[in-house]
Amino acid sequence: MKILIFLLEVLMVSLALAQELYTYKLPNGAHLIVKRRDDTQAVALQVWFKVGSIYENYQEKGMAHFLEHMLFNGSEKYPYGEIDKRVESMGGNINAGTSKDYTFYHIEIAKPYWKEALELLYELTQKPLLLEDMVEKEKPIVIEELKRGKDNPSTLLWEEFEKLSYKVSPYRFPIIGYEETIKSFTRESLLKFYRNFYQPKNMYIVIVGDVNPQDVKEEVLRTFGKEEGRPVERPQIPKEPEQIEPRFKEIKDSRLEKAYWIIGWRSPAVGSKEYYALVVLDQVLGGGRTSLLYRELKEKGLVFSVFTGDLGRAEDNMYVISATFDPDRYHQVKQRLKEVLDELYKSLSDEEVKKAKERVINSDIFSKEKADNDAYYIGYSATVVGTLDYYKYFENNIKSVRRQDVLKVLKKYLNDNYNEVLMVPER
Repeated sequence: MKILIFLLEVLMVSLALAQELYTYKLPNGAHLIVKRRDDTQAVALQVWFKVGSIYENYQEKGMAHFLEHMLFNGSEKYPYGEIDKRVESMGGNINAGTSKDYTFYHIEIAKPYWKEALELLYELTQKPLLLEDMVEKEKPIVIEELKRGKDNPSTLLWEEFEKLSYKVSPYRFPIIGYEETIKSFTRESLLKFYRNFYQPKNMYIVIVGDVNPQDVKEEVLRTFGKEEGRPVERPQIPKEPEQIEPRFKEIKDSRLEKAYWIIGWRSPAVGSKEYYALVVLDQVLGGGRTSLLYRELKEKGLVFSVFTGDLGRAEDNMYVISATFDPDRYHQVKQRLKEVLDELYKSLSDEEVKKAKERVINSDIFSKEKADNDAYYIGYSATVVGTLDYYKYFENNIKSVRRQDVLKVLKKYLNDNYNEVLMVPER
């Protein structure tokens, strides 16, 4: 009887979560997702495209990021800078983000102005001019951004880590591209890339706030619904072969005063069954000041800082631990990390897992209180993970993780087949 009651409770929760989202597929292929919330006067509007740097061929490296700049350079209806001014005049915020897996454009606005914001987001993403003179104006700006990134040790560390970790996957290339590819961009090449990926059949429109889903649907049909949906030419992404031995690279840099270190392992894909155990394991290892690595590495003075987390990828995902420390402590830090992982496998308790799960769930609930964060997780779930189930049932999946699941992931993935980059001062 208790089991039956428990299953019914889970079903009721699942159904309630499933009813939170209103979804609609437009005739042109675009997907609309609306979450009505009466607990906020803010409305988050986001347009997601399943395109990032992994979908670029070599000549296109940096194009998705470059187009992020270009779309703010004027549309058919609004000249350069006008969309930003209009959003700001209504007290809102507008921005965009490009990753290796996705690109999204977003506006956060007060409830009375959501229709105007939607129209502006439509103009921004579907009616850009992409003028030749603006292409040439933007090139030195993006190249300067690329050069500034090279001056940041953390940026250099991550780029070197991904080059070491991925041998065939396009994840090994930087999002911003290369100076030689950026210089070669033309209006024609940008238009070809834009028309293929920034169109309804590759689009998710996400609206979160105190709005009527039917009203949103009508406005979306009036704007985005007018655009033609076309088949998307998507390149085959080669899967990274199995790694059978550790890889290590050391970099010496005269600008450094401390060591920068990152070590990472192949890990479960985001949204897979094993992934939720990885999330709980990460909370045990690196979830704040009470976490194991904070206590064993930071509080004991072995490192200046420590960070843990996975890269959130639906394929070829990685789990990483990074730290900064005195260069002379490298071997001590690495040895202590190995000991911590070995000890954890022997000592992890049900109580620790329970507390870690509670922290994960509480953090997830807290982060989604803001409408823009809530919309982000919906868009990410649909675009990157490929299913809204990841968003809707995240809490239930975390609750179902058991101690043995965490131990299985720890043993299976955090093994000797790691990738490691160490940056040290050149003396």
